Amino acid sequence: MVMAGSTAAKAVIEPWLLLTGLKGKLRVRVRQFKDLILIDNWPGSLALIVAGVIVSFLLFGFWWPYWRTADMDFWMVNDGWLVNDGLPQERFEHPGYLSILLLGHWFSLLHRVGLLDVYAVALLPPPTDAEHAWTAAVRAGRVLSLLLTIAFVLGFGVLLRRLIGDWRVAVLATLALAFSGGVAMEARIIRTELIAGGLVIIALLILLNAARRPQTPWRPILVGLSALLATLGLINKVQLVFLICALPLILLPFGCRSDDPSAFWRRSRLAFPLGALLAVAAVLIAIPAASLAWFGIAHASSDFPKPFVLGTFGIYQAAIAAWIAVAMIGFAKVWRVSPAETLAAMSAVLAGVAVGLLSLELRYEPQNVIIVMNPLEKLATYASDPAVRQGTLGLAYSLLHGIYTVLTTRTFVLDPSARPEIFLEWLVVAAAFLTWRAGNRLLVLQVAVLMCVAWAMDAIYAARSLALQYFTLTDPLVIIAAAWLLAKAPALQAHKWAYPIGAALIAAHFVLSQSEPVKHTFQTSKPLFFCYERANQPQRVESFSFCPSGA
Repeated sequence: MVMAGSTAAKAVIEPWLLLTGLKGKLRVRVRQFKDLILIDNWPGSLALIVAGVIVSFLLFGFWWPYWRTADMDFWMVNDGWLVNDGLPQERFEHPGYLSILLLGHWFSLLHRVGLLDVYAVALLPPPTDAEHAWTAAVRAGRVLSLLLTIAFVLGFGVLLRRLIGDWRVAVLATLALAFSGGVAMEARIIRTELIAGGLVIIALLILLNAARRPQTPWRPILVGLSALLATLGLINKVQLVFLICALPLILLPFGCRSDDPSAFWRRSRLAFPLGALLAVAAVLIAIPAASLAWFGIAHASSDFPKPFVLGTFGIYQAAIAAWIAVAMIGFAKVWRVSPAETLAAMSAVLAGVAVGLLSLELRYEPQNVIIVMNPLEKLATYASDPAVRQGTLGLAYSLLHGIYTVLTTRTFVLDPSARPEIFLEWLVVAAAFLTWRAGNRLLVLQVAVLMCVAWAMDAIYAARSLALQYFTLTDPLVIIAAAWLLAKAPALQAHKWAYPIGAALIAAHFVLSQSEPVKHTFQTSKPLFFCYERANQPQRVESFSFCPSGA
C-alpha cells in the first residue's frame, strides 16, 4: 500500500521537478526539427497529406455552384464535350490541348460507369433545364483536378526524396507543395496550369536526379523522358517556354563528375553503337515531327499579325533549339560526361521533343500546332500589359514593371497574396546567408540559381498580372531550393529556431492556402459577363441558368 502511494506521488511530483529543472538539473527538452512530422514514417506522412488535400477539397470547392469559377471552367467543360462529339475545339487559350483531351475522355469514362449523363455537347438540354448537366460536368472536372493534384504532389514527393535523401525534409516539402497557394486552388478548378506546371516540375526533378547520379547507365533515357514531359507541358500551356529554357541553367551547378572509368558509357564497347542507334532512331522520329513544326511556323501569319523577333517567324524557335544543344554540350564539358553518353542524351532529347510534338496528332487541330510552335506571339496577344505589344522598348518596360512587381510581392506587406511560399523565400534567403558564412559556397550557388529562376519567371508572368494560377509554375522551385538547402546543411535542422520557424511556416501554409478557396465559398457575385457578351459564350451554348431572362 505504501509502495503504491509512493509510486503515485512520484508520478505527480516528478514531471513538476523535471519542468522546473530541480531534479538532476535536467531541462525541458527543446522541440526538435523532426517533431514537425506528425507520423514518423514516409507512407503514413504522405497519406496524411493526401487526406488533408481531399478534406480541404470537399469542404471548400467540390460543392460550389457550377458557375463559381466560370473562367476557365466553362471553356474547358465545353471543349471536353466537343471532344466527345468529334467537333473542333473552340477555344485555343494556352492552348489547353492535353487538359481538353483528358477532360473529354474523363467525361466518357464517367458516362460509361453511369456517373455522368451529359458527356457531349449534343446532349446538353436547353438553358432552362441545363443547370444539372453543367453542375455534374463541372464537378466531374473538379474531381479530375483533385486526382491530378494528388498525382503531382505524390510524384513531387517521391522524386524529391530520392534527390535529397532525407524523407522528413521531403515530407515537409510535399506538404508545402500540397498547401501552396497555386496548387491548393488548382485542385478545385479546371485550368491548364496544373497539368503543364506539374509535367515540367516533374521533368526538372528527374533531370536533377539524373545529374546527381552519373554512375547510372540510364541517364540518357531519363533526360529523354524529361524532354518529353517538358514538351507535353508546353503543349498544354505555352507560358512554360520560359521555364523550359531555364532548365539547363538550373541543372549546371547540380552536376557531378562523370569520369569514373568503370561507368557503362566509358568502359563498355556498346556505348558508341548504342549512342549511334539512339541518334538514328531520334532522327527517324524527328522527321514527321519536323514537318509538323514547319507547318506551325509557316502558317503563323494566319493567326498572328507580326513575328515577335526580327520580323521573321521561326527565329527564336531555332535559337531555343541551339541553346538547348549548346547547354548540353557545356554540361558535358564541365562535368566530364563521355562523348558517347552526350550523344545518347542529345539524341534522347530530340526523340522526346519529337514524340511530344507528335502527340498533337492524337486530335489534330491546325491552330494548336500554330500556337505551340509560336508561343511568344501567342503570349503577346494575351499580355495584360499593352507595352509587351509595342516593340523592344515596350517589352523592356514590361520587364522592369515585372521586376518591381516581384520586389513588392516579396515584402508581402506592400502586395499581400494567398502565397505562403513568400515566407519560405524569406527563410531560404536567411538560411543561405548562414550557409555562405559557414563556407558551403556551392550549396548556396545551387539554391541561388533556383531562387533567381523563380523570381525571373515571376517577373515575366507579371505581364499577365502574376495571377494566382502562375504560382503553380514557380512555387515548386522555391520548395525544391528550401528542401535542398535544409537536407544538405544539417546544422540548419539543429538550429534552436528550426522548430518554431517550421511550425510557423506550416501554419502559414494551412491558413493562406485556404484563404482563396474560403473566399470563393462565400462569394455571392455571378459571372454575368457570360450572359451579355457573346464572345464569352461557347458557340453551341445559348445561355446559362444564372443569366437573367432575355440575356
